[in-house]
Amino acid sequence: MVEKLKEKKEEALARSTLYSLLSAGFAYPRADFITDLEKGHFTAQLRQAASYFEEEKGLFSAVEDLCQAVEKSLTLNLQDLEAEYNRVFSMGLICPHHETNYNTAHVFMKSQEMADINGFYTAFGFRLSDKEKELVDFIGTELEFMHVLTFKEYHAWEKGQEDKANLCREAQAKFLEGHLGTWVNAFYKVLSATTHLDLFSSLGKLLVEFVTFEGRYLGVTPVQVISEPTARAGPETESFTCGGGLEDIKVNKGS
Repeated sequence: MVEKLKEKKEEALARSTLYSLLSAGFAYPRADFITDLEKGHFTAQLRQAASYFEEEKGLFSAVEDLCQAVEKSLTLNLQDLEAEYNRVFSMGLICPHHETNYNTAHVFMKSQEMADINGFYTAFGFRLSDKEKELVDFIGTELEFMHVLTFKEYHAWEKGQEDKANLCREAQAKFLEGHLGTWVNAFYKVLSATTHLDLFSSLGKLLVEFVTFEGRYLGVTPVQVISEPTARAGPETESFTCGGGLEDIKVNKGS
């Protein structure tokens, strides 16, 4: 029983770390992210977290591919990453990185989806912030939310609070099934066809492999969207941050 509890706790923390690293990878490039790449912090955390799921060959292979892509990208500076990020994700939105660009056909549907996503965030204390400017359906935001849910699960197992751990697990399954898991395949298809950097295409590949693994892990099968992405009108003006929820915790990106 004790061993099983330890396994659940360690897996929750490893999954939380993978979600956090993916979220950081899809955020707008910053100097501290470049530093993490250069010092090997990013790849070390990736490999350590993935070591808990070595039997998952697809996931483990995607982690190694991303680590190799990171090593190749060390010759790039911040301006290089910013230029490619802006070209792919910002200028003309050739590769939209927001959920509702893929699974909604009109403004009313977008509003419904955004409200549903925000409902998940509100229920678990995941608050919008006025520092970072991103919408609630941005890929980085959704990944960060799953990072928080899995970290809360870890924290609950740590305290022996099985009911709270199960509540977090239930929320993870519902959010993956209804939101994150529905569009990452379509997103990766566009991303891999448009980016010039192995770093971004490898991030996309790991995203798909990890979300696919998560579906099996959580026992859900999200229905995949197959429509072409639509351009988003208007500026992206909302943002996010982690907050209380089940209990106030500080999330360490290097967990």
